[in-house]
Amino acid sequence: MSERGPLVESMERLTQNADDHALDRELARAAAAGDPKARRELLDRLLDRVRTTVRYLNAGAADTDDLVQVSLVQILRSAGSFRGASRLETWADRITVRTAMRMIKARRRRPEVALEDLPVDQPGGVDPEDRLSRRQVSEHLAVLLGRLSPERRTVVTLCLVHDYRVTEIAEITGAPLNTVRDRLRVGRKQLRKMIASDSVLADWMETVKR
Repeated sequence: MSERGPLVESMERLTQNADDHALDRELARAAAAGDPKARRELLDRLLDRVRTTVRYLNAGAADTDDLVQVSLVQILRSAGSFRGASRLETWADRITVRTAMRMIKARRRRPEVALEDLPVDQPGGVDPEDRLSRRQVSEHLAVLLGRLSPERRTVVTLCLVHDYRVTEIAEITGAPLNTVRDRLRVGRKQLRKMIASDSVLADWMETVKR
């Protein structure tokens, strides 16, 4: 029996990606046309991702929920522009980042941090102690990210939260590649220093290293 070679596996992945993109295009097209079911499916699929992105970008500010809603509305309004050149999630991240950062930059004064609005742990089958630990880490990380400049906060969030590569971050944010590299380098350096002086995150980092 012959083994499947890397070329066959590569072709299968390409076919799978093409099928997924085709389904995503159909979903976006139907949502743009006003199909209620498609619009609900699109929002259900992207809601958690949009909420997570906005909450880190907005660093616990009181208007986080408003930014989430505005970003979702903009995604629905732009659904007809999705062509499947990238993953649906990447396309949505681009809209979310640009919409949220535009509103954040327009804010005249920074509201006080409201801990109840900060991101919480991801749902899943974890015990209460672990869930509390994740919540603490998430809350402290959001506060520290809020101390970065909006531009550095954006690239660090996309890198650490969504695991995007530098080239993908440049495409999402519309910033030059070298600018993204510099913002990420400086932002991560600043974040590491802040983590080292934060008792909760410092303890968490030591646990991760074990």
